Amino acid sequence: MSETSSGRSGASSQDLQGGDEDWATVESSGVSYFLNETLPIAEQVDDTSEYYLMELPEFGVIVLGKRGGGIESETMAALAPLNEKLAQACQSTVTEQRLRKQRDRFQAVFDAIPEPVVNVVVEDGTEHVVHANKAFEETFVSDEKSIRGQDLNELILPESQSANTAALVKALDQGNPLKKKLQRETVTGIGHFLFSGVPVTASEQTEYLEYFGVYVNITEQKEREQTLEELYDATQDLLGKQSRQQVCTHAVETIESVLGYSAAGIHLYQRESEALEPIAVTDRIRKELGGEPAGYTDRETVVWQAYENREPVRIDDTRQFDGALPSEGTPTRSAVILPIGGHGVLITSAFEPNEFGDRDVYFLRLLSQLVEIALDRTVNEEGLKAVQAAIRDALHADTHEEMAELVLKEIPEILDLPIAGVWKYQPTNQQLQPIYHTAQAAELVGEQPAFSKGSSIAWETFTEGTTSVISDVSELDKTHNPETPIKGEITVPIGDFGILTAASTYKDSFTKLDAEILEILATNLEAIAKVIDSRQDIDLLDQVIARILRHNVRNKLTPILSYANTIIDETEEPISEHAQQIVDNCEQLEQTSVHAREMREVVKNRDQMATVSLGPAVRTAATAVDEEFPDGELISHIEGTPDVTAHPQLGIAIRHLIRNGFEHNDNATPRVETVVRQQPEGPTIEISDNGPGIDPYELKVLDEHGESALKHGSGVGLWIIDRVIEYSGATIEFETTDGTTASITFGGPLHVQN
Repeated sequence: MSETSSGRSGASSQDLQGGDEDWATVESSGVSYFLNETLPIAEQVDDTSEYYLMELPEFGVIVLGKRGGGIESETMAALAPLNEKLAQACQSTVTEQRLRKQRDRFQAVFDAIPEPVVNVVVEDGTEHVVHANKAFEETFVSDEKSIRGQDLNELILPESQSANTAALVKALDQGNPLKKKLQRETVTGIGHFLFSGVPVTASEQTEYLEYFGVYVNITEQKEREQTLEELYDATQDLLGKQSRQQVCTHAVETIESVLGYSAAGIHLYQRESEALEPIAVTDRIRKELGGEPAGYTDRETVVWQAYENREPVRIDDTRQFDGALPSEGTPTRSAVILPIGGHGVLITSAFEPNEFGDRDVYFLRLLSQLVEIALDRTVNEEGLKAVQAAIRDALHADTHEEMAELVLKEIPEILDLPIAGVWKYQPTNQQLQPIYHTAQAAELVGEQPAFSKGSSIAWETFTEGTTSVISDVSELDKTHNPETPIKGEITVPIGDFGILTAASTYKDSFTKLDAEILEILATNLEAIAKVIDSRQDIDLLDQVIARILRHNVRNKLTPILSYANTIIDETEEPISEHAQQIVDNCEQLEQTSVHAREMREVVKNRDQMATVSLGPAVRTAATAVDEEFPDGELISHIEGTPDVTAHPQLGIAIRHLIRNGFEHNDNATPRVETVVRQQPEGPTIEISDNGPGIDPYELKVLDEHGESALKHGSGVGLWIIDRVIEYSGATIEFETTDGTTASITFGGPLHVQN
């Protein structure tokens, strides 16, 4: 049919005479809209035919026609109920077709979802499967049987777990989606999933609860997280190891236990052999080789390339690998070679091709980076310990040459620096002169050269005071000897003293960590050199003092005393008084000699420390001084006996303080009081007197730290006190308001109370 602009339907005889049918049905959803006011319509087409047009409710119109006469009235009366039933049937058919199309589209989408999806109905606490997509069946169902109507939990819940349907129903019954991480039984074992449950109908409207469940497989992610956790735990142990051997051994054990590879090893670069030497390997490697593996010396192999280029190498199949493989005799078919910074390489092998995926390489790289961090720490600590030990020994050296020898006999082996030497600057000829070098340096180079201005990198390092790390000496224009076998070199300035140099016949041999450790060593060598210089000056001072005391004092002291004693025997009073003055001066001169010896002992032992118990030390000093001043009053209060680390001559300083309290005291009854107590600041000694107070002039000696005491005779006792206290790492304060109170406080890490 067609629609006219007036809304009325028109039909020709040709439209209705196309066949022998007595009636025909026409569907048109628009006819009812246009002709609602005019239907039904009955008209005659010609003299012999008639048609009847009426509404097909909610569907369209129906057309009836008859040749050779009109439609009977009885037929017309029966058409209304028939028409209604026919309309209902048509509508049901259309609705069913529409629903079928929607269901087909939903099924297509349902099955196309790549994740396992299941439609579930919960009745009486049991989850029945209504429908599941193909991904669900492939993931969870191991046979071809139908899963429709089965209990979902019996189908996929592991035996070790119990169903928690009540919690699921409670969440979904409120119309809210539910997300939760689950473990479920799959065709390949237990898997980890992120479950999303979406409610379809709530139990308030129906007798059951229906939902769609989506299972996102996170098994690989879970395994990755678990591996990371295990690596994290292993890392804590790794970073706590105390040596390179322990670090590497723990690392290969971790590869075997956590990552599951039985063939692994770590090779570290050794400068002495100039090879990548094995330091830790798994038992599988030893079994395949029939013993311990050898070091890698061929620098054309892929192992050395990975180390030199600091780039990882992954070999999927050794038989198809284009690079040079080390000929170690193992049936390796695939491998991962990872550099460990400047330390060496970590090699993990397998005996089948294509054993290492991206995930494996990721974890191995992560482990190699952790090993590098751990090795940096252990090498740094071992290096610092070696430096400390060498410095302690070098402090006993009497000359610069002896200092260099003591250091270079210990450091090279521990720090793997077999080629090393020390040069000292000689101002007279403005040259850096070699004073000591290792045996391997002598064997490699022979007689060590001297360096002058503008002739070498060594001279520039010394004058600029900046560490120089050279990758390849032969590539530089400023090389002192163009024919040198040296490649890598590191030169560290020793302040104004000279330089320290370490070398290798292999380029790129030194790291930033090597430079830092050698800089620490050089700083200490500079300090030791100054100590040696000071010690030599002190020795010279000792010789001068000893000579003066021996020749200028002692040789004259004996006759002075003899004449003075003779004068004392005379009865005339004036002569006797003068003689007594001579005796007093002689005794003072003798005391000066004693002070000089004390000064020498104090300075000579300034680097020595001893554990001193303050209580006994004060008692001993008080007893010695008390005998010198029988008319004085000496009181001691020992409130504790803390132990401190101090200069060995601490007792001499205490005696001088007590003696000063009597010697400069004009009180009729001179009194000195000593107190030992534990204060919040640290163990303390207080020495107080009832005299007039110490002369401020004398205290200047303390500010000048001994300058005045060496220029004149006054203040020698205070100078000794000041030196001993400073060498002990303690502090001293004087209070002169009412008499004099000297307070010595021991504090800091060197002073520990018992």
